Amino acid sequence: MKTRYGLVVIAALFAWIHLARAGDSDVNITCEKKRMELHGGGAGESSDVTKKSEQWGYSVSVENQGFSDLSDLQVKYIIFYKHEELGVKGPGQMKTRTGTCTIDKIASLDKTSFDTESVTLTKASLVGPVGGYSYFGNGAKSSVADTLTGLWVRIYKDGNLFAEYAYPAGLTSSETWQE
Repeated sequence: MKTRYGLVVIAALFAWIHLARAGDSDVNITCEKKRMELHGGGAGESSDVTKKSEQWGYSVSVENQGFSDLSDLQVKYIIFYKHEELGVKGPGQMKTRTGTCTIDKIASLDKTSFDTESVTLTKASLVGPVGGYSYFGNGAKSSVADTLTGLWVRIYKDGNLFAEYAYPAGLTSSETWQE
């Protein structure tokens, strides 16, 4: 009987310590791809190329799961995307776009969200004669599309790294942070 009572007391003590220490470290960050606005469509540079450009970014949510308010948070992020050129052989070129945001306050057990800057993603393809097929003589792809490949977010409080999030999760091991 005493053993059970002792285990209950120890469990309650651990729970109380966790609640006392909970605070700044309890942040949950999530993101979702978001189309910002649409540009053009139809014919591109010439009559045998169609080109469509769209502005894409991320909607980022920051949730304070702690029991104290958070204030004056500096957010830095990097958007990673792949750019492909029509008529070029080989893989697309990795590009980045950086941005910053300030979060004035997140109340305890509340969340806020913001939109990142956007990047221009383009889809292009050759258009052949009706019923025909167009191709490049060098074997390059006849249609290409830029794609978002990831987002890396860092949150700073009082100049110190406070929270970090990457989508997809392996992004931090395959890319480097750029200030």
